[in-house]
Amino acid sequence: MEGRRLERVSDAIRTEIIEIISNELEDPRLAGVEVTDVQVAPDMRKVAVSVHVPVQGAEAESVLEVLKTTKSFLRKELAHRIDLFYTPEIYFNLAMNLGPRGRVANILKRIQRGRPKD
Repeated sequence: MEGRRLERVSDAIRTEIIEIISNELEDPRLAGVEVTDVQVAPDMRKVAVSVHVPVQGAEAESVLEVLKTTKSFLRKELAHRIDLFYTPEIYFNLAMNLGPRGRVANILKRIQRGRPKD
């Protein structure tokens, strides 16, 4: 039961973060950023968000820094949009860019877990 709840919370947070990044953050450096995975800690106090960035190297790190500076805004918006007892702390990391094979592997992994929303 608890695993299913974590999965539902993870999906809800993923959906809302995608919407906030694409519609409400107006930084041009965030163009093309994709949220690939959201992992919620068992105590629901922390969320690890993996993002795919279309650029490489120092530019990718720059995009990651922009996302890290928007953490408080994202957390506040999540608190308004999702009814949770505690709004989790958000941590961003870069998803490994493995090209088309990595994307297919990620989709297959999501299908195995029952979440083919990609």
